[in-house]
Amino acid sequence: MRYLPSSPAEDRALLDTIGVPRAEDLLSGIPEALRLKRELALPTQGSEQEVAWQMMGLANKNTRFCAQFLGAGAYDHFVPSAIDAMISRQEWFTAYTPYQPEISQGTLQHIFEYQTLICDLTGLEVTNASLYDGGTACVEAALMAVRVAKKRNTVLVSRGLHPLYREVLKTNFAPHEDLHLVEVALKDGVTDMADLQAKLNGDVAAVMVGYPNFLGAVEDLTALAGPIHAAGALLVSVTQEAFAFGWFEAPGKAGADMACGEAMSLGNKPNFGGPFLGFLAVKDAHKREIPGRVVGQTKDLDGRTGYVLTLTAREQHIRRDKATSNICSNQGLVALRANIFMQLAGPEGLKGLAEQNAAKAQYLRQRLLELPDMQPVDDQPFFNEFVLRYTGDYAALQEACLKESLLPGLDLGRFYPEYEGCILWCATELHTRQMIESLVEILARVPATV
Repeated sequence: MRYLPSSPAEDRALLDTIGVPRAEDLLSGIPEALRLKRELALPTQGSEQEVAWQMMGLANKNTRFCAQFLGAGAYDHFVPSAIDAMISRQEWFTAYTPYQPEISQGTLQHIFEYQTLICDLTGLEVTNASLYDGGTACVEAALMAVRVAKKRNTVLVSRGLHPLYREVLKTNFAPHEDLHLVEVALKDGVTDMADLQAKLNGDVAAVMVGYPNFLGAVEDLTALAGPIHAAGALLVSVTQEAFAFGWFEAPGKAGADMACGEAMSLGNKPNFGGPFLGFLAVKDAHKREIPGRVVGQTKDLDGRTGYVLTLTAREQHIRRDKATSNICSNQGLVALRANIFMQLAGPEGLKGLAEQNAAKAQYLRQRLLELPDMQPVDDQPFFNEFVLRYTGDYAALQEACLKESLLPGLDLGRFYPEYEGCILWCATELHTRQMIESLVEILARVPATV
């Protein structure tokens, strides 16, 4: 959006119209001690072309990678140019007031389509218009599970869940003295069934498990669902890489009662850390407790198909203490991009992309294990991420990769002390054989020991 400044004469006319001598007088409601008494420390004004050059100079200071082998919740995928073209169409320019369906049909329709597609991916009946990101989606799923379960105040969280999602859960549970988060240990890279069964009791409302988990391993939802449901709790699957839905059984069909996570991979770039796209899908029986916006399809007085917000109480917006959730908005633009991407790809297209991710991750792992300082860790099925132990110096490995404009995998020791010296690697459809061979050649030159 372009900035259109006003001239001094126009400013004077505006002030005269409202009877104010100076623009500063409009700040009279702000205490004098809080007002800035100097000009902002900004460069002098320039033409649009000069400002564009300046911003380009700043952008050129960024490190540009020719290949990224880092995932861990933010994944680099191909985004068709058609998406940027289509999101600029005038049908979507009604994003401000979806509460007024008569002037918001474009926005309401694309949200309804997005909801339908998320239900298809997750194998569940109802989803909302989207949430802020995977972390807040986890929070809303956990709080919803407590509401659904009634008189159960404990949520079990697998240690395999994204560590930042777990931190967001802790932060949001902290103000609720009656609610409890309990961590379930890992065994061989997946949720420890023995530890889970030991912690399941009559106070557990839900169990949250990564699908796949943060270490890339595929959790067996069907096996987990048995003891969880037997204990009267809900199984919540958390997916941080939405492309996995093109490869895995839908969580709802594998025993999950709720599915939540991150859908930024669908038609969106990491963009230096956002914006992200949280999703939450639930069974029809639980739809009355779903947070955020939900768009429904209806008919107008003339029998034409239309779309409206539904299942949303006013308390959600005006009485926060009585609200089901304080999530009153959604990631409309990011969800629109995901909607267009899924419709462009279709079921077979998404499946094909997922197959490429899985195959290239397998090849990357195979080639890395041919290096003497790389060792396998957990022998679990995976999608496009996996863990290897590195016996060398990670700092030296990282420096060697960055010099060649390659972004290596994540040092897992930052989040898991038990995985000190291990690296989480990722491959997507964007990785060519040449990129993988370049990585292997670079790593082969790094000293094998510290």
